[in-house]
Amino acid sequence: MATSASFVLATTGSRRERPDVRLPEPNPELCAEGGVLSARRLNLLLLFFLCLGLAARGVRFFLRFPLWEDECFLCVNFLNRDMWQVLEPLQYHQVAPPLFLWIELGMVKVFGFSELALRLFPFVCSIASLFIFRHLAGRLLRGLPLLLAFAIFACSYSGARYAAEAKQYASDQLVSLVLLSLAVACWRKPASRSRAWALVLFAPVAIGLSYPSVFVAGGISLFLGGVYWQSQERRGWPVWIAFNGAIILSLGAVFLVTAGNQSSAEIDFMRDCWQRCFPPMSGPVDLVRWFFVTHSSELFAYPMGGANGGSVLTFVCIALGVGVLALRGHYRLMAFLLIPFGLHITAAALQRYPYGGHVKFSQHLSPAICILAGLGVAGLLHARVSRQKLFRLGLAASLAFPAAVGAGCIVRDIMNPYKTRSDMRNRAFAQWFWHNTQFEGEAICLYSDVGLDYSACYRGLSWSAMYLCNQRIYSPRHAAGLPPRYDQVTAGRPLRCVIFRDPDYPDNEQLINAWLAEMQKRFRLVGRELYALTRFGKNEKDLAKVDHLEILRFEPGNDGPDT
Repeated sequence: MATSASFVLATTGSRRERPDVRLPEPNPELCAEGGVLSARRLNLLLLFFLCLGLAARGVRFFLRFPLWEDECFLCVNFLNRDMWQVLEPLQYHQVAPPLFLWIELGMVKVFGFSELALRLFPFVCSIASLFIFRHLAGRLLRGLPLLLAFAIFACSYSGARYAAEAKQYASDQLVSLVLLSLAVACWRKPASRSRAWALVLFAPVAIGLSYPSVFVAGGISLFLGGVYWQSQERRGWPVWIAFNGAIILSLGAVFLVTAGNQSSAEIDFMRDCWQRCFPPMSGPVDLVRWFFVTHSSELFAYPMGGANGGSVLTFVCIALGVGVLALRGHYRLMAFLLIPFGLHITAAALQRYPYGGHVKFSQHLSPAICILAGLGVAGLLHARVSRQKLFRLGLAASLAFPAAVGAGCIVRDIMNPYKTRSDMRNRAFAQWFWHNTQFEGEAICLYSDVGLDYSACYRGLSWSAMYLCNQRIYSPRHAAGLPPRYDQVTAGRPLRCVIFRDPDYPDNEQLINAWLAEMQKRFRLVGRELYALTRFGKNEKDLAKVDHLEILRFEPGNDGPDT
């Protein structure tokens, strides 16, 4: 029968203990060959959840969902900028780390501007995260806790979602996993200089690729510093100093290159958006209420959850997992997993980074969340060691729930291959309009082709970003980067000019009229059309917004507009 193992760092001499957690098995028969917890069955279940996680991520990626607004707000910055211009303040109130921006821009340059190209790097990050989490969890856990932690991680809805979303959240998760894995490798074998220096060398990559990785890197620094201090391990101090130096220098470089510009441009806007994600300083009662609401809502949405206490079960499991570590004396592992939470909350208290509010802000914490939740569920099951039948039922339910979430993600995505129907309709309109107009005339955009900055909607949070992204993907001329062909405009092949109008952002009609007067020196305005672009809520019942595309049709001649 397996017993609990200590979680301490090897220090001097030949003493070396492995950092893994084993709980006493409920019954030797369960662990025997053919039993429900036999090594062979555990490995098969781990393989099953790995395949399910891969399938959930792959299905969503290859279904090629239409870009939704949050992706478009960032991706529109890759339309016309070069590698230096993406480091400047971004349109649509976006903030992203420099290496991520460069990689995304590189994907666009190599593969073209498309849904698959924009999501390729997050997809690769998410797939790699599955394997690295299996490696990391296998170094920290054994038996049932390992199986449960991996099942929660592999089948989490956020894992499948951010594998096919052109945002930095999948890379936040991957960077965190690599940092933690390297840190555990240093912990297990402190005499290995190659592993220690690998952690130092990866630190600049981590900071340049993921802003919240500073919480994980800072947690590793504090943790290893405490370990070296307690153990009087002198060989680790040079690496520890180099690691901290790499973090500080990388933070300074990133701030000078891009974060400083982005922060100064967007910090006030972001603070307004994130108010509920900052700890309230109005009093202890409000702080305690915020703590419990935050940790029982979107922050802990693994394998799924939601606002207003939708993740309370995961919160309870994580609390139980912390209790398991404390009761069994694994204080170092507890500190290793929880210090990044403390640093993150500190940043939130300073109103520099949101804590909670959405699961996307906790992707760098997902390894610790899933490990603690797996430990908590395993500890709860092991509390019933005298009831073998109850244990089997509890184990089946604990594994069936994440499996159902993973399978449900696949079924849902196949049946509804879009985030919202409004996204699908907007893409369908772009596919129809931009593809077909090339056969009966020339179509241009007042903003992207003429370069007329007539509305603030191209800087605020407007669905103009979706309009521009779909235009680039589904207009053959725009996708090829070709200029408008004014010389091919004839009476039978008119020129159509598209003006995106957002009622929340008044247009500069004087600027538009001045451009129109210049156009009518060469072309004759023969018609106007107006198309509504509707946005509904997720239930498709509440009309949220109506934008318009105004299309002006011109033919050759300068006799003035028809009336």
